[in-house]
Amino acid sequence: MLTLFNVFLMIFFLLESMAAILGNGFIIIVLGREWVRCWTLSPGDMILASLGISRFFLHWAAVVGNFYRYFSSGDNSLYFDIFWNFTNVTTFWFTTWLAVFYCVKISSFTHPIFFWLKWRISRCVPWLLLCSLLISNLIYITSFVKTYLVLYLPVTGNYSEKADRAFVSRRYSHFSMQMLVLFIPFLFFLASTILVISSLCRHLRNMQHHSAGHQDQSIQVHITTLKSLFYFLILYTSYVLPLIIAITPPISICRCQFWVCQVVIYAGISIHPAFLILSSSKLRRALKKMLHNPETA
Repeated sequence: MLTLFNVFLMIFFLLESMAAILGNGFIIIVLGREWVRCWTLSPGDMILASLGISRFFLHWAAVVGNFYRYFSSGDNSLYFDIFWNFTNVTTFWFTTWLAVFYCVKISSFTHPIFFWLKWRISRCVPWLLLCSLLISNLIYITSFVKTYLVLYLPVTGNYSEKADRAFVSRRYSHFSMQMLVLFIPFLFFLASTILVISSLCRHLRNMQHHSAGHQDQSIQVHITTLKSLFYFLILYTSYVLPLIIAITPPISICRCQFWVCQVVIYAGISIHPAFLILSSSKLRRALKKMLHNPETA
């Protein structure tokens, strides 16, 4: 039954998704223009552009899939879930590589591994992004095959039995895959955050024996990046925990609990594009130019 509270949650979910789509679309347009003009992007911008594209389609998949499932009872909603799963995996990996890139670039550790990473990370970024796409495609193909086998293999019984079996199978495979693909990038992300904190503590200790100036600037860079990573960590938590809650017990899309989970899940990643735009001098300048001269944007 469609209640007033459900309507409010659905509208709120739609608005935050549209805000995220606009923010990610802005990032894609700005960096896309630069790529067309220069035929190249810096490694950091390459990750930002990839993250913007994956989140752009992630939000569209969530909006179209959720509302299609609510207003239709067909099996086609399973394919929206598969595409959502693909964009979700790429989003997590691209976010993790952004954190790893920041960590390697600003950390001041003298271990040979860090020197090697600082030298190689820029060249490795395209390969890291490509590997993320390959992993996501593998999961996408696996989900597609499982869905096809569940839906189209001959079964005994009526349609409702087949639909119930498809739903249980989808939930189980979706949960196991999500736990795997979320846990691995989260470990990389957590390790990057801890290393940045450790590097910042080392700088603070060195400040006691050196003059200010360059050290102050280096500390400021560490603090700025640490704030970004800490905010990323909050987003990870606010995204993963409700996602686990929504996946583990099957929640009917007609219940308000489902839409509460959707609002909470997408709240953080809906705000994050604005945070990325304000944190990047290039994107910030493009936004100011668009606001002051909208006809030339």
